[in-house]
Amino acid sequence: MHTGTKAFENESKIAIFSFTEAGSRQNTPVRKFLSSTGYHCESYTVERFADEFGMHPLPENLKSWIGERWGNYTFIFIGAVGIGVRYIAPWVADKYTDSAVLCIDEKGKFVIPVLSGHVGGAVELATLLADGLGAVAVVTTATDLQNKFAVDVFAKKNHLYIDDRVLAKKISAAVLRGERVGFYSSFPIEGKIPAELHLCSSLEELCSLPLGIAVVDTAKIKEVKNILYLPLQIFVIGLGCRRGTAKKDLEQRLEQLLETLGISKNQIAAFTSINLKQDEAGILKLAEEYKAPFVTYSAEELQDIDAVSSESEFVKQITGVDNVCERAAQKYAPKGEVIQKKIKMDGVTFAVVKNSVKLEF
Repeated sequence: MHTGTKAFENESKIAIFSFTEAGSRQNTPVRKFLSSTGYHCESYTVERFADEFGMHPLPENLKSWIGERWGNYTFIFIGAVGIGVRYIAPWVADKYTDSAVLCIDEKGKFVIPVLSGHVGGAVELATLLADGLGAVAVVTTATDLQNKFAVDVFAKKNHLYIDDRVLAKKISAAVLRGERVGFYSSFPIEGKIPAELHLCSSLEELCSLPLGIAVVDTAKIKEVKNILYLPLQIFVIGLGCRRGTAKKDLEQRLEQLLETLGISKNQIAAFTSINLKQDEAGILKLAEEYKAPFVTYSAEELQDIDAVSSESEFVKQITGVDNVCERAAQKYAPKGEVIQKKIKMDGVTFAVVKNSVKLEF
């Protein structure tokens, strides 16, 4: 677990809604349990019960309120599934961008993942809640019911990016039909290989099969038909900039650097810097667009890094450390490899660390 301040992390935010007195009683243990496991939870109920149960009153226009946070929050409704469906209906798009949505009955007997079960983590959260509340998780996704390999679950667990959603669906359909899918990884693997996968010893063997999954540190395999390339989100970007640097300027320079290094924007695991930059609007907007956390550290925490490629007395006078970007990236990924030492690009400094990788089934 990383220390420091996380200025952007979708998965940690959960809004819990209840609409009756009984539902509000159930809202409290749900919030307390999830909070104890590290989630940031906000409980909402109708105004007349808000003070009694120590919750926020429901927003005046709950449907719009949800829409403004869609994709950045998980939503839990205490009550009938239909209530939740009506509130989220305008915002539902696809499982790769939708929020996770769950429903729990007022007596806490059943936990139902309604939307974004795999990518959004609704199934995993439902299972966690069921264990914590002594309830039953009502899971209806086909791969879960049949205990089959699910490529979206595997990708989420290992911080992989699915760049071809159509092919991912094709692979899931093949798995459910009982067909074996080829799998190749150039990285170490832990755990038992699922029976639905045929482990290949080379890319050549993988490409000879009707369908396959490749986890490799190159995008060249994308040229091969019916091979799903899963880029690893393993690159940590340390950065610094002048106060008020616009997001477009940061992005333009970052894109130049990524192109030089041969890194896809979908492979970025995190942006990192010093606490002085935790409210830097340009960086926050950049991290949000790239859907990567922005993690900052204190000067004292950054001093834990033993060595950097260059030192700046001027930067040290301002921030308390001699090299922010390189130290911050290494702090986030202490076992990683520095593949780009501190580089200055028109008022912006970058450093890139490639995190260590081990895949898990």
